[in-house]
Amino acid sequence: MNGSKEIVTISVPKGDLDNDYTFFEDGKIRHNYDQNANKTGLEAWISARAIADGDKEKILKACPLQFKAKITAILRK
Repeated sequence: MNGSKEIVTISVPKGDLDNDYTFFEDGKIRHNYDQNANKTGLEAWISARAIADGDKEKILKACPLQFKAKITAILRK
């Protein structure tokens, strides 16, 4: 369990597959996703470097305004 405070979860689905990123105050990112229709509900702790540039753009586009500066800073790490 992560002791850091959760900031926001942003969903950038890939078709019918879940693709959610949860950002934490300490800069950690939890990625909950479906690899395919048979491999769903996966979880990984990732760094911002592991997120494709296209997904970073989608995350920032979907990010609520009040969190945008904080999430932008985490994604630039």
